[in-house]
Amino acid sequence: MIKTANSILLERLAEAARHGRVSRRSFMSTAIAAGMTASAATGLWTGSARAEPKRGGTFRVGMHDGNSSDTHDTGQYVSRQQIYLAHQYRSYLTMIEADGSLGPDLATEWSANDTASVWTFSLNPEAVFHSGRPVLAKDVVASLNHHRGEDTTSAAKALLTTVTDIQADGDHTVVVSLENGIADLPWLMTDYHMAICPANDDGTANWQSGDGSGPYRIDDGEWGVGWDLSRHDGWHGTGAYFDKLKMLVLNDPNARQTALVTGDVDAVSLIDLKTSALLQRDPSIVVENVPSAAAITMPMLCDTAPFTDVNVRNALKLLMDRDEIIEKIAFGAATKGNDFHHSPAMPYWPNDIPQREYDPDQAKSLLKKAGAEGIEITISTADSLFSGRSICACFTPSRPRRPASRSTSSASPMTATIPRSG
Repeated sequence: MIKTANSILLERLAEAARHGRVSRRSFMSTAIAAGMTASAATGLWTGSARAEPKRGGTFRVGMHDGNSSDTHDTGQYVSRQQIYLAHQYRSYLTMIEADGSLGPDLATEWSANDTASVWTFSLNPEAVFHSGRPVLAKDVVASLNHHRGEDTTSAAKALLTTVTDIQADGDHTVVVSLENGIADLPWLMTDYHMAICPANDDGTANWQSGDGSGPYRIDDGEWGVGWDLSRHDGWHGTGAYFDKLKMLVLNDPNARQTALVTGDVDAVSLIDLKTSALLQRDPSIVVENVPSAAAITMPMLCDTAPFTDVNVRNALKLLMDRDEIIEKIAFGAATKGNDFHHSPAMPYWPNDIPQREYDPDQAKSLLKKAGAEGIEITISTADSLFSGRSICACFTPSRPRRPASRSTSSASPMTATIPRSG
């Protein structure tokens, strides 16, 4: 039997759906592009995809990297506690689907002019905040402008420096104008800082209230301790199958894994790589090793000696034995990165750039050329952000400014879950 390219594509697509590796949106668009009618594609999805999860119950998760100094300010999001919580109680214009494609959130569709210098986003008219008021274009304008201007303290300011204007065109259309064309602007809107908050009467973003339009609403909580959330009945998207969500901050990896083993939580956000093999022996625990574009970085600052000399920076890159780090520190749960190009999971990964290999002899030669033989460098370490991070940190204790180069492996964050009914 001779199979056409489209039939092979559809077989692979159905297989991906059976294993939950593709979203319904991506499945439908690909199937239709392969020549199927919409009704036939729907039937194929129904027959291939996993059964719809049942609603109900409470999902309890133990999470790492939570601090009492965290805040609802979207421009200051930095900890895992802030980021994980934000994706539960706040919405974004766009979102990254489970298969890595770009999908809709508050924006149902978007388009650009021929030069990609003007983008138009159409908002979902059904979206509402937890307070009950509708999500309007003015809320998006206020939320995005929170990251713009000379006075902003937002960490996402650099992402919007080429934006010249953001305007509401009616209640459900937002127009973003830029100095230069940016084809990836809808992808930039998935940045975890770009959460949409209600607008104040003066046009600023009301991030202080903790109001959002995400799948879950905050019932109670405290930074650095934990949060109780319940399903938002006005949620405009799919999912939100649990009635309630409980997020418990457990910064200590031993405490997280103990809580999982004893059944105090249903899942944990990060497990200790040194003991992951032991957890996998427990038949009641599922360890998910999910490849991502996350990266453990070791920044060197170009304006701080001795890293002002490119020879010193290149020497330290050559002294990174990435293979040994992956084997002995990450226990295989990582992918080799390549300086600025962190991860093959990132868009536009440059396959044609040779991998920088471990070469201590060449490194020694470069240090001699820089007059930096016998150089001593202090490495600050912290194991709380990522398992094995005790060898991955900034090369100097200086304030983090303009990272010059990064020589690390790309992490595959591991989570563990105890499957339970209800």
